[in-house]
Amino acid sequence: MNHETCVGAGCAPTSQQEARHVRKKSLLCTAMFALALTVAIPPLAQAQIFTGLHEFTGGLDGGFPAGALVRDSAGNLFGMTSTDGGGDAGTVYKIDAAGTESTLLTFDLSNGGFPDSALILDRAGNLYGTAVEGPGGAGIVFKLSPEGEQTILYAFQGGFGLNPRVPSGGLLMDRLGNLFGATVFGGAGSCQFGCGSVYRLDAAGKLHVLYTFTGGADGAQPEGPLVEDRAGNLYGVAEAGGDFSCPESQAGCGTVFRLARNGQLTVLHAFQGGEQDGATPQPGLLLDRAGTLYGATAAGGETENGIAFKISPDGTYSILHRFAGNDGIIPNGGLISDRAGNLFGTTQVGGFFGVGTAFVMGPSGQLTVLHAFTGGFDGANPRAGLIRDEQGNLYGTTFDNFLAQQTTGMAFEITP
Repeated sequence: MNHETCVGAGCAPTSQQEARHVRKKSLLCTAMFALALTVAIPPLAQAQIFTGLHEFTGGLDGGFPAGALVRDSAGNLFGMTSTDGGGDAGTVYKIDAAGTESTLLTFDLSNGGFPDSALILDRAGNLYGTAVEGPGGAGIVFKLSPEGEQTILYAFQGGFGLNPRVPSGGLLMDRLGNLFGATVFGGAGSCQFGCGSVYRLDAAGKLHVLYTFTGGADGAQPEGPLVEDRAGNLYGVAEAGGDFSCPESQAGCGTVFRLARNGQLTVLHAFQGGEQDGATPQPGLLLDRAGTLYGATAAGGETENGIAFKISPDGTYSILHRFAGNDGIIPNGGLISDRAGNLFGTTQVGGFFGVGTAFVMGPSGQLTVLHAFTGGFDGANPRAGLIRDEQGNLYGTTFDNFLAQQTTGMAFEITP
């Protein structure tokens, strides 16, 4: 099986490559690890307790969790593994408040496969998610009831043409039960296999394409999840397109966009890359009550390790933090905040041991490392952000574990 990835306009992936495009949040190259040890160690928060909740074996419980967790009111955690399980194509799992893990659903391609995003949870306890493979060859949107019954709400069709395909990232649900998401391929535009789209899936299971990216100034290859403001505008990121003069990619450094209810798309920021700006925005924007957007890029900044940024309600763009390697490399999207305005997140690599960090960032951008992953008992390379409970405890996942050969990632808790 070919696991190469294709980024940007003009790429020519096979159908299998196309389905795995959204798993491209890779570690870039191992040479970047050395950057983590070239500068002084950032401050470490005191009295942080790290607890491993479950070590995935790569067996029936699945392996390599790439998405964030979701937590219900009873303290149960839910997530997905991107591979392995009984069908070798990933799982949906639950970790209860006592720390016991159970597999709720096993993917085997006929019902989806290789999920790499977070789930969402409705008030009735149903879970909703996406996977990048499925019976149509290009991914699915699915529902999983509390009893464990799966319903495929929509199967994206592979091949060529304008139809959207390969759902990227997670979902957004509105009050009416509509599901919103993005696909990295399909549609028209300058990209060989389509530049991606934003869609709405209504309660009757009908898919509505809200916007098709052109691969130009508007961006290409959008990544979910989207966020919504009170007026019904949708916000998201496109990982390519935008400014084509950026040094990081001939396909463009990506954009942050707003999509109005009438289908009009506005680019809020086109990343320029280089020392002065970020490149390749990561999925999962944070929208606060004041209307400020927060996010991260995988590259750019003075040391090309990525940045954290914000966009104020009046459209002013500013960089909050430039990652230096010692505090992390390749910050993931999906930042979360507390009432004081502190931001919490993870990086895929970098840190003291070179395999990622969990951090807190003050409103002014001052960053403190909460945990530097070692690749041992605590896992390595988190590929998704954190979630936070009412007591301030943080929960997340790591994608793998370099030193423990029998484990393929883990779910963890960090207690203040």
